[in-house]
Amino acid sequence: MRRLRIPVVAALLIAIPVIAGILVGPPVAAHEHRMVGEYELTVGWRVEPAIVGSLNGLDLGVLDHLPNGTVVWVEGVENNLTATLATGPATKPYSLSPQDDRPGWYTFDVIPTVAGAYSIKLVGTLNTTAVNETVPLSVAQASDYQWPVTEPSGTDLQGSITALNAQLATLQTLLTVLVAVAVLAVLIGAFSLAVGIRTSRGIGRSP
Repeated sequence: MRRLRIPVVAALLIAIPVIAGILVGPPVAAHEHRMVGEYELTVGWRVEPAIVGSLNGLDLGVLDHLPNGTVVWVEGVENNLTATLATGPATKPYSLSPQDDRPGWYTFDVIPTVAGAYSIKLVGTLNTTAVNETVPLSVAQASDYQWPVTEPSGTDLQGSITALNAQLATLQTLLTVLVAVAVLAVLIGAFSLAVGIRTSRGIGRSP
């Protein structure tokens, strides 16, 4: 019987972390963890890394650390939390939706159009616990991952359009000046011709 105990103990030691992993959920890379009272918020992008022009969304998990040492995923959070995505001076509120086949996880869809620093602000309550957390996020340029040919970003295209508009405005100004000079030259020529004709007539009539 003693010989059987060693394999059983070994099997239990292997099974415990596996079961714990199933209960807690798969680890999520590049996500930030925030403790708010007894609740653990796991916050990040649904697809990491987030890339400009690609469909993405919030990846929010809410885990309740109970007093008895167990943990449970919290459902129904979408009714009590609001999420606001921000980058620079631009902000936009989003409604949370439960993720399919992932109890305790919430999301909203977004296509980031600008690379750089973002943030997500979560405000509301979890039962009686107030939530007011701001978590930094980031979005990378698509060119950082494109291969073998990189395409210009929206910012690059906008810069090119702005430069072309500036050149067009300069050309329009130059064209206006040239037209004005041409008109003035025609008027001066017409005046000179009239003076010449009048002068020649006067000379022809003199005795």
